[in-house]
Amino acid sequence: MKKKYWNGTIPTKCEICGKPLTKYFIDGRTRMGPWAIMCPECFKVYGSDLGIGKGQKYKFIKKGVWEKC
Repeated sequence: MKKKYWNGTIPTKCEICGKPLTKYFIDGRTRMGPWAIMCPECFKVYGSDLGIGKGQKYKFIKKGVWEKC
């Protein structure tokens, strides 16, 4: 399976709580409707689901590189 990586501006903080993103982040739809870059903790509270059209989880590999989980 070919690995996929975040392609775009590298996020540095959660768009909900402002916490720095260190190990993982989720680019996903919130329960309120809008999409956000979220830390795992905010995703547990505000996130909708993961999957095609719902949201994707990424893990930190090295500076500037986030791999899709």
